[in-house]
Amino acid sequence: MSNGRELSSAAEIPGYTAGTWAIDPDRSTLRFSVKHLGVQTVRGTLWVEGQIVVADDPAHSGVEAMVDLGSVDTKSKGRDKAIRSARLLDVANHPTAAYHSTATAPDAAADQRAFVLDGELSFLGITRPVPLRIQVELFVSDGGRPRPIVSGKGQFIRSDFGLVYRVRPRFLDRAIGQMVSVDVRLEGSA
Repeated sequence: MSNGRELSSAAEIPGYTAGTWAIDPDRSTLRFSVKHLGVQTVRGTLWVEGQIVVADDPAHSGVEAMVDLGSVDTKSKGRDKAIRSARLLDVANHPTAAYHSTATAPDAAADQRAFVLDGELSFLGITRPVPLRIQVELFVSDGGRPRPIVSGKGQFIRSDFGLVYRVRPRFLDRAIGQMVSVDVRLEGSA
């Protein structure tokens, strides 16, 4: 990475301001999607909170996030209950997941506001690397210090985290796609 690329990345982001913000859980969203039976896509949301750190040099920025697994909402009460149960997420024993960024680099394949956020997802007692392609959209000011809005996308393989639907017959687990797509939009608190 060249310093010129890093500095131009910060300059391209409207209102870029270094600092640390709590993730505003009321304005932030974490969406997930997974194929079911190979034809239907199940989509849902989860509650997320944590911290966004914006450094003078964007390559030194990062995110710490905690996801409330009990907040899963797919717009189907029966499905949500099954997802929370010991047969899948086991929320009683694993109520949260966590994401911790480890490095940030400009995304050479995208515009000046895009980055690759390397990080580790800790989920169901297992930690694995899960990179996110992020975009620092802008900094908004509603009367106080400007706060960041960051969006990102990533994917992980559910079996890498032991996320298996533990029911009989076993083909019910195979009806759920292995690839889980994640789409986040994080807003710093005012």
